[in-house]
Amino acid sequence: MIKTKYLIFISFLLSAQFLHATIILDSIDVKNLVPYSWTPISDIDKVTEFAGKEIPKRTSKLLNTAEQNYTSAFSKMKNKEYSEAIIDFNAAMKDYKRAKLNDDALNYINANLALCYAHTGNKGDLAVVEKFLSKLTNTIYSDNKWAYNIAIAWSKTNKKSEATSLLSQIIRDDEYNYQAYVTLEEIYKNTGNLSNAKKVKQRMHNAQARQTRVKQIQAKKNNSGTSERKKIEKKVFPAKGIKPDILNLRIVTQDDPLKYEGNKLNNLNDRNTSKVQEGIDQYNDGTKALSNKEYSLAQSKLKNSEKNLKRGKISDNGLSHIRANLAIAYLSTGDKRGANQAKRYLKYITPKIFKEGKYKRDWTYNLAVAYYTFGATQKSKNTKKEFMDKAIKYLRWTIKHDKLFLPAHESLIYIYKEINEDSKAKSAQNAYEKARNELIKSFSREEQIAQGGEPRIFRVHLGTYGEFDTPAGLFEQENIIIIPISDTKTTYLAGIFENLKDAIAYQKKMKKSGYKDPYIISYKEGEKVEF
Repeated sequence: MIKTKYLIFISFLLSAQFLHATIILDSIDVKNLVPYSWTPISDIDKVTEFAGKEIPKRTSKLLNTAEQNYTSAFSKMKNKEYSEAIIDFNAAMKDYKRAKLNDDALNYINANLALCYAHTGNKGDLAVVEKFLSKLTNTIYSDNKWAYNIAIAWSKTNKKSEATSLLSQIIRDDEYNYQAYVTLEEIYKNTGNLSNAKKVKQRMHNAQARQTRVKQIQAKKNNSGTSERKKIEKKVFPAKGIKPDILNLRIVTQDDPLKYEGNKLNNLNDRNTSKVQEGIDQYNDGTKALSNKEYSLAQSKLKNSEKNLKRGKISDNGLSHIRANLAIAYLSTGDKRGANQAKRYLKYITPKIFKEGKYKRDWTYNLAVAYYTFGATQKSKNTKKEFMDKAIKYLRWTIKHDKLFLPAHESLIYIYKEINEDSKAKSAQNAYEKARNELIKSFSREEQIAQGGEPRIFRVHLGTYGEFDTPAGLFEQENIIIIPISDTKTTYLAGIFENLKDAIAYQKKMKKSGYKDPYIISYKEGEKVEF
């Protein structure tokens, strides 16, 4: 009698613990799950991945049209406009078949067609569901998300055993997939198989209990360790910035050093006018050499330019252009003597270069990188701090000029991390992510203007080709721009987009169509700019 009571007591305790675990996880994982709930999946990018052999260029137009129809169909499918989605999916299927895609590639469209026919509400459509499901290959079942959706489609047909088999397999692969349990239990209930429904529910509770136990063990491990060790441990913000690189700047070549002189140039004598013209020619040659990373030549040309423009009585505001590029040229060599020369030129940069003109953002960013590069080479703590502070100051100014200029954000994060200002690095990281998200958003022209400044446009560089290797479908692209490079080579740009998101979509489409390395170019006020 005592033994029996003891066993009952132990059983009660175990049941109470199990029930406690179940209640905890019911509130977290299960209570909001609805049987037969499912979410449409696109995976349009995977269609051509499973196409097998390389796609011939002549079929690229078919694939583009198919993609457009597939995208339209998926959008309607998400809005539960299933009959309308079927029309577009069938149009996409027609072109995919003409492009000779294999059965693995057609899995996604066949599965979505089955789901659409299963949910139109027309009883006659249910007979079509099985037709599309029977075309699916084993490849698609390796993805449990797709396997679940396919099970939902099967559940609408007379072959509900196919659905239960799939859901059981999903649970074997992932015992914590509670949506699969809930749907499987409901299918068994609806078919009158209450015994199996009860088994599924019990199995789900067992999985919940195990998951709770695993979480408890993991939490215990995470909380282990002495209090002394906890005091030593310090939360470190992970570095996500990019080191400012003096060798990878967009050199300002178009700005005019004489723009500050006004009517002063009209009063120069012939000798001074000659010196000014000679200085401008040398400046143009020097900036060109700097852009080509010919640093010694750039130094020579820019030094002579400064000399002649000083003789021509050009103000320090105009000379700042030359001195800024001279500092970059000397710092780019990486030697100590060059750094000392650069410091001399940085000393005489005037404020107007940071605050006025069309290229103020680029000048400010380039000089911020120059100050950082010099500061990073210094052993003196005071000198290092002085130049790092200026670098930070000018990076912040750069962001004020153009808050969507991501290199400035990335450089700022890196410098804050380097000087152990983790809280500021984190703030800079947040600002970077916000700017990046804004840039990728689908801005209209008006929305871009509202963000500040003139709107950007984006084009896609499709490549440079000769007479005999130009792709056949190239001239069918919209807004094509032809840029002769030489007698035998021509560069082609295509598309015109007011937001980066659309440009990226077009870039991906062109890559799938056979263009080797299409890339996006940003323009602002008619000039090519980094983004």
